[in-house]
Amino acid sequence: MTENVLISDEDRVLLVKVSGLLEELVETFNILEDKETMARLKEAEEDIKAGRVRDYNDFLKELKETGEI
Repeated sequence: MTENVLISDEDRVLLVKVSGLLEELVETFNILEDKETMARLKEAEEDIKAGRVRDYNDFLKELKETGEI
């Protein structure tokens, strides 16, 4: 008896990958649409360009010293 196969295993793998990419694209559009998030991202980029950043380990150390973590 032969099986009728609608899609191959390779096609299923491809569909899963495409589905994941589409979800990422929708999430990207949602972020781009959110004015507050975009404003905060722009501010963060300006902080980086201006050097208003610190090392992650230094940040953790500061938080521990102040008892915030």
